[in-house]
Amino acid sequence: MTDCSLCQYVELFVKYYLYAWAAGLGLWFLLILASKVGSDGNKLRYYAKYGMIYCATQAFTTLFAPFSLLRPRNPANAGIICAVASKASSLLPITWELRNARILREAEGAVVMANHQSSMDILGLEILWSTMRNVISIAKKEMLFIIPFGPAAWLAGITFINRKNRPSAMKTLDGCKRKMVEQGFKMYIYPEGTRYPERGMLPFKKGGFHTAIEAGVPIIPVVFSHIYFIDAKKYSFKPGHVIMNVLEPIPTKGLTKDNLDELIKRTRDAMLAEYEKLTAEMDANLADPKWVRASRPRFVSYDGKKTN
Repeated sequence: MTDCSLCQYVELFVKYYLYAWAAGLGLWFLLILASKVGSDGNKLRYYAKYGMIYCATQAFTTLFAPFSLLRPRNPANAGIICAVASKASSLLPITWELRNARILREAEGAVVMANHQSSMDILGLEILWSTMRNVISIAKKEMLFIIPFGPAAWLAGITFINRKNRPSAMKTLDGCKRKMVEQGFKMYIYPEGTRYPERGMLPFKKGGFHTAIEAGVPIIPVVFSHIYFIDAKKYSFKPGHVIMNVLEPIPTKGLTKDNLDELIKRTRDAMLAEYEKLTAEMDANLADPKWVRASRPRFVSYDGKKTN
């Protein structure tokens, strides 16, 4: 019988792919166990919980790469990854509440802007993904070179942008504009450009606003309530609740670059005002022992505003 070289390679690939799955699952269970060690404030417990986020997102993205090859660069791949990762992250003691979900679900072509507080925001995006559908997720190009996650994320449809090279960044955004205008995609970005764990928001970068104006698509602000239950200085990661409120779309049709600063101010003012409202609501909730002790579903979505 003649040896089949291709068969040998396939067998070797399957063998090591199964090993990778076993290693990933083993790491996942170790992180779960470590997240139960000691009390709040324990460093191992703290980092294990963050490790669960990265493992659920990055490890599964990497392990899903062979399936992404069947339809490379298709954002639907990222949708599957987000669905699985968000389910896996249900082991973390966090509950989520989405208000005005109808706006995100019905929008066709838009730039969705959210405040950026911590790595926890990746879980928020994963939960929002099923409501938004057809999402263009933007990541900094440096992440592309994190092996093997970067290439796997690229295959899954994540768009990487080189912020340090303006011509390259504009070319990338031009592709995003076409998808928003021609196919109704939503581009999800963090206008602050970096994480800000304190209360409030950083000044907004201009790139996403330029793109919205040039594409003539609305901006949909999404405001996350303050991540009060995480304190990096004290290695504290307690059970918590996050409210995500979708604001009314801000139209950009007819606007030009001369309106850019006004558009940025209008968007940031609206998001900051809503953030302060949510912060006051959450502070009042935390002062109520009944609310603190109450059992809540992991995720609840309201088409409009929440009603008591």
